[in-house]
Amino acid sequence: MQGNTNAQLICVHGALAMVVLMGIALLLAGWVPPPDPAMSAADTALMYQEGCNRIRFAALMIMMGGAMFWPFAVAISNQLKRIEGAVYHPLADVQLALATGTVVAILMPGLLWMVVSFRPERAPEVVQVIHDLSWMTFIGAVPPALLQVLVIALCVLMRREAKPVLPRWFGFFNLWVATGFTGGEMVVFFKSGPFAWNGLFAFWMAAVAFFGWILVTWWVIARAIHQQANAEEGVQP
Repeated sequence: MQGNTNAQLICVHGALAMVVLMGIALLLAGWVPPPDPAMSAADTALMYQEGCNRIRFAALMIMMGGAMFWPFAVAISNQLKRIEGAVYHPLADVQLALATGTVVAILMPGLLWMVVSFRPERAPEVVQVIHDLSWMTFIGAVPPALLQVLVIALCVLMRREAKPVLPRWFGFFNLWVATGFTGGEMVVFFKSGPFAWNGLFAFWMAAVAFFGWILVTWWVIARAIHQQANAEEGVQP
């Protein structure tokens, strides 16, 4: 089973690649915090013209980082199946399906940033529309991720075992993370303040919740994979 364990570990380590790629990309583009939602069309177009190549590279890295979420979600799903059982595991399947929505919410903005930086000389109003669509998706398309962490919490908390696959505190942690995602839902109503896409709740709180969740989940799932390997080899974890 060593090959299976190694494959699972490769998948779960996709989380680290995702954090590194997305973090570098946002810093490279100068988008920490994101651009001001109230910025005029002319200023928005100027931003893409002046930072054209930086944004192109950042968009590519964002998309590569987003794609790494898929193997990470597969590793999560494998451990949820251990909780639910080998035959019927609806929550593990739902988690994996919702992860695809999260990936799309990352890939689509990256693609839009590639499009707008490809011809930054477009009319400012056109640039602004693409820009708005990209950030609305990147910050505001949170329902898949929100439901994903709730499904994980439900799966972890619904079973009480002497030696649980995943610790119960991890279930409650996912419930807490869900509260951090809710601010992104409000970006359509605000161009300034804490609920704007560069604000305290919509960006900073959501970013801490999301990247914090990735790192904690990476550690928990990697630990569970090692424990599974030890159990299958007849070694006490």
